[in-house]
Amino acid sequence: MEFRVLGPLELWVDGRQYQVGSGKERRLLAVLLCAGGASVPVDTLLRRVWEERPPASGSATLQSCVSRLRNQLRAAVGDRAHVEFTARSYALRVADPHSIDLHRFQSLSRQARAAAATDQHRAVTLLRSAEVLWRAEPLMEFSGSWASATRRRLTEDLRRAREQRIALELDLGRHADLVGELYELIAHDPGAEPYARQLMLALYRCGRYGAALGVYRDIRRHVAEELGCDLSPELAELHHRMLRRDPKLRGPVSAPPPAAAAPPDSLPRDIGDFTGRGHELGKLLAHPEPGATAMSLTVIHGMGGVGKTALATHAAHLLAEHFPGGRFYVSLRAHHEQPPVDPKDALAALLLSVGVPTEDLPASLDRRAALWRERMAHSRALLLLDDARSTEQVVPLLPGARTCRVFVTSRHRLADLQGAWSVCLEVPDTVEATAMFTRIAGADRVSDTAAVRQVVALCGRHPLAIRLAANRFRHRESWGVHDLADQLTQSARPLAEIDAPPGIASAFDLSYAGLGTAHQRLFRHLALHPGPDLTLPAACALAAGEPAQVRAGLDALLDAHLLEEPVMGRYRLHDVVRDFALRTGEREDAEEVRHRAARSVVEHYLSVADHADRLAHPQRRRLPLSTPLPEPRNAPQDADAAAAWLDLNRGNLLAAARLATELHPTAAMAFPHVLDRAVHIWGMWEAAAELNAVALRLARGHGDPVTVPRLLVERAALLRPQGAHEEAMACARESLAGGEAAKDHRLQGEALDQMGIVDLVSGRLAEALRRFRAALPLHRSVGNRDGEAETLNHQGIVLAHLGRLQDAAGQFHTMLALHEDAENAHGQIKALNNIGEVYSLQLRHAEAREYYERSLTLVRRVGGRQELAILYNNLGNLCREAKEFPQALTYFQLALETYRDIHDASGQTDSLVNLGITYQADGQYGEARVYLELADQIARLIGDRHQQQRVLTATGVAQRAHGEYATALRTYRAALDLARELDRPYEEAHTLGAIAEIVHTEHGASAAAPHWREALALYERLGLARQAEDLRSRAAAAGGPVA
Repeated sequence: MEFRVLGPLELWVDGRQYQVGSGKERRLLAVLLCAGGASVPVDTLLRRVWEERPPASGSATLQSCVSRLRNQLRAAVGDRAHVEFTARSYALRVADPHSIDLHRFQSLSRQARAAAATDQHRAVTLLRSAEVLWRAEPLMEFSGSWASATRRRLTEDLRRAREQRIALELDLGRHADLVGELYELIAHDPGAEPYARQLMLALYRCGRYGAALGVYRDIRRHVAEELGCDLSPELAELHHRMLRRDPKLRGPVSAPPPAAAAPPDSLPRDIGDFTGRGHELGKLLAHPEPGATAMSLTVIHGMGGVGKTALATHAAHLLAEHFPGGRFYVSLRAHHEQPPVDPKDALAALLLSVGVPTEDLPASLDRRAALWRERMAHSRALLLLDDARSTEQVVPLLPGARTCRVFVTSRHRLADLQGAWSVCLEVPDTVEATAMFTRIAGADRVSDTAAVRQVVALCGRHPLAIRLAANRFRHRESWGVHDLADQLTQSARPLAEIDAPPGIASAFDLSYAGLGTAHQRLFRHLALHPGPDLTLPAACALAAGEPAQVRAGLDALLDAHLLEEPVMGRYRLHDVVRDFALRTGEREDAEEVRHRAARSVVEHYLSVADHADRLAHPQRRRLPLSTPLPEPRNAPQDADAAAAWLDLNRGNLLAAARLATELHPTAAMAFPHVLDRAVHIWGMWEAAAELNAVALRLARGHGDPVTVPRLLVERAALLRPQGAHEEAMACARESLAGGEAAKDHRLQGEALDQMGIVDLVSGRLAEALRRFRAALPLHRSVGNRDGEAETLNHQGIVLAHLGRLQDAAGQFHTMLALHEDAENAHGQIKALNNIGEVYSLQLRHAEAREYYERSLTLVRRVGGRQELAILYNNLGNLCREAKEFPQALTYFQLALETYRDIHDASGQTDSLVNLGITYQADGQYGEARVYLELADQIARLIGDRHQQQRVLTATGVAQRAHGEYATALRTYRAALDLARELDRPYEEAHTLGAIAEIVHTEHGASAAAPHWREALALYERLGLARQAEDLRSRAAAAGGPVA
């Protein structure tokens, strides 16, 4: 378990990262972690977590947030960490304080300060270990005074530790090694006098007097121009001493040890711009457990170019002081132009380096290995075996002493290397990748962080690709980072754009060459897979092979790190590897072969999707497929498994459908129809509409009188949520005409339904009701119970808008019974939600919540992003009525994010209005205005007049709250006119009540009385007894004559 604060807030358990809650839970965890185990009072937590603006409900809201964090910690780490409450304070209790990187940093810093007086070498090692824990600037995701102050404090702690470490290394005579690092620190902070002083000393002791004086001139000019002040007397004094060539500045002089006393050290140079990898470095730098009798052996494995050698070399340099017996490096050349190194030759080189004369080298491998173990038996030595091919190549080179340490890097897992710890090195996360680019390119040239993130994403976060891109940028002094990002974005092959000379390709050439012919072919064909990941059946389709044979090939590619298996049984190629495989395939395979493999995988996905859709949605009327398909492999066998397969493979299915538009017209015509029900559950209308347009064009070209009307009605359902109401209506009308020509009652009913929905969202309620009433007997005439239930649902929605709540509830209950009989979970979700909405309008909140929660349980079981967003809005409305404003805002934000993800413009408008109304109810009128203005823009864009009416009403509330009564009255009257035009009696009554209160304030009770009476009559006609009683009470309190 590891809590990581020194960078993005992260929780790692057993090598896996766990996501920690929403913004407030993450902020709460950060505050408790930075408290270092101390108790934090409730009032302090409220200020820090809510950025000096604690919620009105105070402790209750904090308790809810703590409860959610406790549940998340319990699920991730069990009882190893928990939040404790005592004496109105909270504290984070952690079984092992060293599992918090901040605690380790502080502990290492304290140990270093204590060791500095007696053991400078140990102090330097401790401080380097402390610095390694920093991945990026901490708490950057959090705003507010607490986060800013804590960030400054922690950054100051790092600066102090770094200055101390550099000072110690200067005392140890390592001035030459420090120059590059100090120049980089000065570039990042040009006014840092301590770093300038240390750089001047390092340069002076290297004999670079002019450069040392140049540093002084640069910082003096910077401080004068930027700060308008002079340098410190200490720095000025150092400058004068250098001008006098003070001999005391040369540092302590000690006689060099005799050459024979120096331990062997053949490590490659460390990389000055090494960045990140804190988690993996922590594993490599960890000390063996006390009492261990076995040598520490670690295998670092990963794909080519991912940074294995850089990591191992960096760790070896950090550990160098702990291994006075020598630091040895051997390149085993598993992936090199030259042949792999024979273990016998490697042992010869190692034995020669420890002083064994050439003539005394044993002839056999076993005897050389024995002599090597004998020489290392009483030594504390570190051995780095780089680029190993196999376990057989490594074993003879291993010392036997527990005092030694060995790092092995390999593109193979070396799973059979006994006693080895495994560190799998993957591409870094976005934060580390961005920091790597920045450090290589130079912080002074990288200010556009968004463009940097775009560049590293285009590089697949692959370290070698990032280094090549950053080096290229560094030598284009007229470029900005956005220029590089634009160039890579516009390139069909962004990685080829930066791979000159071909460093990336050469990183994989030898891995590829080590595969057998069949596995090479599989590798090339896997790159043709269109989606984000693939399974064994998809790989079989691409390779035209049997499962056992293909599985063996996948295992070989996994072992060579040319393939990843992030989840058991699901494989993927990293972008860099895929690009290499595609280029190799273009070079080695005929176009016809590649085309055939791609068509095969398209047909595989269409075949299994067709089978799964028929199982998951048996109530659908499906068109027969016009193309022969292979028998589906490993297809799901029941409805739940089928729905799960469709959901799990959504990315692959949409990618296969897009690929079909390029090379398989018959499949392209079939995919949108097969996936129609699934894309509605996923909420991916925009992508589905694009595929539907291609299929419709192809079907029209074929003159298909059956497929065209079916695709049209499906297209109408895809366009309507995106706000394209006119085009949706046109598609539904044309589909209706096709249904009438074919005497297809079911299709006619579906087309009328779609036309009615467009009328509904456009405010034409009477026309919508007429269409739904016409559709209902058509569905019943052909026994289409699913269509009947959907039409009843739409009728119920119209009736609810007309204020006929009891009639609406009857429709929804009938709909629920139909869907329960058919075991249609998605239909039940809608019915339960709509019944809950009726109860909510009747102020029967407990019953409403019961139905919402039943619906939510089903959504969580079977999925449905639009349905989930609707429920979030409805639960938010309940919370707002209960004045639980923070929880209500959370629900509305979740709804808004979901609607944005699925590109549902109408749903976004609804959520934005709800947010605006809730902020108003909480007295935050500035926030409310922002959301209402955005809602109004979208509502006008898509022609949603109902939401425009809600925006007008909410705007009137804000104007009235600010005392702008005349303006508010005009706004309310505009809202009233629109409510009447749309025939929305509930909104009409609500607005009349608001008008009455303003008129009463301005002109007295008698002038307001007609408005109160009219509103009361509407509430009573709608059967809304509680709203009527509330209005009567308010009017009576104001002295209004309401009967």
